Amino acid sequence: MKKASILLFLTLGVGIGLVSGCMGNRQSKEYADAQGTEPAQSPDSAFYGHLGEGTGMSCLELVTEEGDTLVLNKVDEKTGNYGLILGEIANYTDRFAITTVDDDQNVLVALNVTQLERSWQSVVDSLKGFRLMPDGKAAALKDVGHRYDAWSLYNCMLVLQTGRQETQDASTGCDTLRILKLTPDSLILQSAENGSPERFYSVK
Repeated sequence: MKKASILLFLTLGVGIGLVSGCMGNRQSKEYADAQGTEPAQSPDSAFYGHLGEGTGMSCLELVTEEGDTLVLNKVDEKTGNYGLILGEIANYTDRFAITTVDDDQNVLVALNVTQLERSWQSVVDSLKGFRLMPDGKAAALKDVGHRYDAWSLYNCMLVLQTGRQETQDASTGCDTLRILKLTPDSLILQSAENGSPERFYSVK
């Protein structure tokens, strides 16, 4: 019995370590194909697609990339809690990532991916800026400072991959960031390890 418990604990620990080490998603498949590799498998629960004409004041209609249609409440009728809407709901052609609760009945987070795909400059760190491209590639805005070469989403969190632009001896890694706010002009990110929020502004 003790041996079985120990084996289960170790298995869970390895699984958690693999997920937390570097989180990939369905969104980055085009980038992975270009590199000749498949994206890392991880349990991303978000749905991806575009909004349907049934979207209104109280609900979001999502037409998924698999062809399914979901009608999701913006407000949890049981708790009265509002889902977090990141970005504008203005263009039905914009790509969205949405996480849900209550058996896919209510919106937890709805992220306008199209509005995220642009160049962002840190308000406080002049050396920290990056461009997010639709194919899953990322690039630093400057030749010094923070370097990123790929990005993806995991449960509506932003995952920035680092290291490939450095020397061969440099290690690669991932920065997993919660998106606290997104507008066409501003972005607020927070480290998934409970770091301080960091503000960015959009640049052309």
